[in-house]
Amino acid sequence: MHVTVLLLSIQALTQSAPRAGIAAAADSAREVARAHAAQVSFERSRRSLLPPGQSSGGRCDVRLGRFCWWYDGIAPRLPAEREALVQRRLELIATLDDAAAKHPGDDWLAGARVHYRIDGHNVPGADSVAAHCAATAWWCSALAGYAAHTRGEAIRADSAFAASALRMPEETRCAWRNIAALLGDDDRDAYEHLDCNARAAIERRYWKLSRPRWSAGANEWKNEFNARRVIVWLGARSATPHLLTWGSDAEELVLRYGWPTAWSRVETSSIGLSDPSVIGHDPSPSFAFAPSVSVADSTSDLEPGSWEPDETHAPSRYAPLLVRRMGRVAAQFARFRRGDSTLIAVAYAAADDSLRSPSVIVGAMNAADSISLRPADTTRTARGSITMAGTPQLVGVDVADTATGLLLRSRLGFRIARDSGRLALSDLLMYRGAGDDASLESVLPRAIPGDTVMRNLPVGIFWETYGLPADGESLDVAVSIERVDRGWLRSTRQRLGLTPEDTPIRMVWTEARPSAGRGVSLDLTNLDAGRYRIVVSLRAGDGATASTMREFELLGS
Repeated sequence: MHVTVLLLSIQALTQSAPRAGIAAAADSAREVARAHAAQVSFERSRRSLLPPGQSSGGRCDVRLGRFCWWYDGIAPRLPAEREALVQRRLELIATLDDAAAKHPGDDWLAGARVHYRIDGHNVPGADSVAAHCAATAWWCSALAGYAAHTRGEAIRADSAFAASALRMPEETRCAWRNIAALLGDDDRDAYEHLDCNARAAIERRYWKLSRPRWSAGANEWKNEFNARRVIVWLGARSATPHLLTWGSDAEELVLRYGWPTAWSRVETSSIGLSDPSVIGHDPSPSFAFAPSVSVADSTSDLEPGSWEPDETHAPSRYAPLLVRRMGRVAAQFARFRRGDSTLIAVAYAAADDSLRSPSVIVGAMNAADSISLRPADTTRTARGSITMAGTPQLVGVDVADTATGLLLRSRLGFRIARDSGRLALSDLLMYRGAGDDASLESVLPRAIPGDTVMRNLPVGIFWETYGLPADGESLDVAVSIERVDRGWLRSTRQRLGLTPEDTPIRMVWTEARPSAGRGVSLDLTNLDAGRYRIVVSLRAGDGATASTMREFELLGS
């Protein structure tokens, strides 16, 4: 949320990058140079007119070169901008507009005109400037995306950034889409050793798994990253409120945590001189949307606990519009084949007392990034299904309440499917009630939201079998239930004989003519509370096998 400069000694500001689009004539060069000088002068004025703020008190969650970043989740209460600063910004914009009228093809002028209108909360003005941009085509599209994203128009921003990427030179596009700064250490090291083409698979998986909301119509976090790229381009060619030379530390800071929406200053002492430290305040609250596990590993499923939006030391953060708090919604998902498509059974329950007018949407995304959505609902607890072409790699439920700024989510990521042989099984769907059932339609209305089961209530598991011949065949069926949460304390007590050993439950039978759908009742009353794994395995007479599993939490009565 906050960022300040670790290095407090006075540094000279330099303009290190070439100014693209400057006319060859000397008078034209002087005109654009005056605009640059006006921008530097404004940032010096901003620095002197900033309100007093509070330092981190020695706290530093992340150190990036000269910068210290920390997050406390609470936006500071700063006074409105001084009128003198508002007026100086208007004067700068007028200077930039005048220079751009004479040099409409200058990229820096185009970007600065959009940025400082956004900086002054004149987003419609920024949008208008971007729409009439006459600079380099890819840069104009990026500016249009920047403005649209700031306005909260996710689909429009996504289209503009996509157009920008298509128009970029290959080298620029490769650098622009680089997400190394957003990855955890292990993923980042592997990613940076790949060439640009090889990185694409990791990038696609990252953006798929980190999509904040199904309801936005596009990936807001990806739009935000592209908007940060626009700011990085400008920052490398401009003065910033810190008045430091731009460097890789400043670039990574922006890419990971965004551009501050407010600034303050703290008077410090450096070598006997009074030296103000400028603090940038990022939008707050912000959240981590990428899973906290490896996104480069596509061979493992990602459970709901893989996403930790409030993780303080996450590699990156983003603050979506109208989201003040995030939490989890209990949900169960199970996939069932339907020809070339997949039916995804869903049961969810949102129990947060803060919900007033919830809007619920269920979504799924496949390997081709095609999305299927179930129309928004207002029911806090429901069971249903959606169908999508191919095999889903990500499914989820969003429960949003714009009145309170609450977003509850559940996500489940599936590994890339491999050949499963002749026989195959669906996911297990847990449902309430005893009795054997042979159809998904009969058990879905009783599906359990989430992964929590009460020990004193009857529970069933349902699955479908694929690959059975039309004339039927005999199958050996095995169902096992095994405890999976044995910590070191429980293991030690078991070795000492103070706690009984965990003995897996195993049921085996033969079905002469199995049906495609099968439901089985389970008696869990004799099990201790804890976390368990159910595994269903099949074996045919020709040796073909298949298995499927689900973990659940068993609670006492």
